[in-house]
Amino acid sequence: MASTSRSSPRLSQNLWVRLAVALAFADASIVVLALPQIVDRLHTTISDTKWVIVGYNLALIVASAAIVVLAARLPSSRTLIVGLVVFGLASIGCGASNSMGLLVALRCVQGLGGALILSASLPVFAGAARSGDSPLNGWSAAAAIGAAIGPAAGGILTQLFDWRSIFFAQAPVAAVAAIAVFVVRREARGEIAAEADRPSSPLDPLTANAALLLLSAGLIGALFLIVIELINAWSYTPIGAAAVVSAIPLSTAATERLVRGRSPVMLGAAGAVLLAAGLLILAFTTHPQVAVAVLALLLCGAGLGLAYPGLTASALASGGSTTARAAKTIAARDLGLVLGLLVLTPVFSDRLNSVINSTVPQREATAALESAPISARTKIVLGTRLLAALSASGTTALPNIAPAFTQTEATAPASERPALAKLQGRMNVILGQTQRTLTHAFKLPFIYAAVFALLVLPVLAAGGALLRRRATRPPPTEPNAAASA
Repeated sequence: MASTSRSSPRLSQNLWVRLAVALAFADASIVVLALPQIVDRLHTTISDTKWVIVGYNLALIVASAAIVVLAARLPSSRTLIVGLVVFGLASIGCGASNSMGLLVALRCVQGLGGALILSASLPVFAGAARSGDSPLNGWSAAAAIGAAIGPAAGGILTQLFDWRSIFFAQAPVAAVAAIAVFVVRREARGEIAAEADRPSSPLDPLTANAALLLLSAGLIGALFLIVIELINAWSYTPIGAAAVVSAIPLSTAATERLVRGRSPVMLGAAGAVLLAAGLLILAFTTHPQVAVAVLALLLCGAGLGLAYPGLTASALASGGSTTARAAKTIAARDLGLVLGLLVLTPVFSDRLNSVINSTVPQREATAALESAPISARTKIVLGTRLLAALSASGTTALPNIAPAFTQTEATAPASERPALAKLQGRMNVILGQTQRTLTHAFKLPFIYAAVFALLVLPVLAAGGALLRRRATRPPPTEPNAAASA
């Protein structure tokens, strides 16, 4: 009974540390579904809002690099508690921000807290792990699922409440995790357990980190581009988009459980191929097809579930303290996210803005309204409501014209209702053509993201070849033995 009572707080800490790891990894992408709303509420552009994500990840990279140097001086439990406090307070500040500049600055502070959380959580996680559990695998699995679930969680909160709720909701989770770590602190035991957990891997840690970097760059297509496409091109609500992208975490969680303990090289290669396949399906989707998008995202999630845990565990098997190893892997992974954003965002944002701001659909819609066989009064009423719908959609999405026609038909003469129905059909054709053009604007960025994922294959092949050459190289001859011979 005494043993059970002692292990119970440790298991509780394990749960909250796992949740903290997932939260910090999810925060790199949790705000994605809120970006269109942030664009309208803070009066900015999609291209500028990328810094809400980039700022967090850049700060996390810089802080992780500093932690690699200082790791030996950082007590894991206290560092984790400080990270959780900084992360939680910055989350509250982000939720209260009223300008892009302040939001990005506080996201950088969140990134600092996230780096402390992720780097210090591995030894603490190891100290709270049950006998026989693998801390590296458990930490890696929490990281993979957290990264995948971010957009869906953010979309649900945005739809039910507001984009600010994404950040406000993170603060209590960070607070409870900090309390759990404070109650049960395991400094030395966590470090020893994590050091003993190094597996013999056929994959060099440097190769694994490089593969994680490229995989993360490709993952931006599934976590960022698809969300913008669903909301801005396919006119989905945030919660509708969240339902679609929930295919990623569901597939990730299911796949990760099926392949534990297998070769990280094979899993990394298979995962990269599945991720690239899903991205290429999205690239060649010509119009809104939710079933095709879900299939593609299931493949992306399966690719993440296959590749991410094994590559992360191999990357964490490098030299140095547990905290330093975690910091190096975190920096590599987030550098990939930043690379993907910086390369892909300019490609699609220019195309997106040019299509939405094009005057051609507006001229066609105006001409259709002017030529419709309805009275001038009905045209004025409908035109006013269509302009209101256009204004409500903001500058980054197509308008929802159905309510305008429904309201106008309710008060229009019965003789004009067939003409209004025909006009609505014509307007829908114009919007459908625009939607197809918008969907096409995402083709090239999705292809670029798939290329990032496929570059994992030569990296893994080169790393495997290097390890084989090292294994077959004869051991160095002892000088004294050679002389005596």
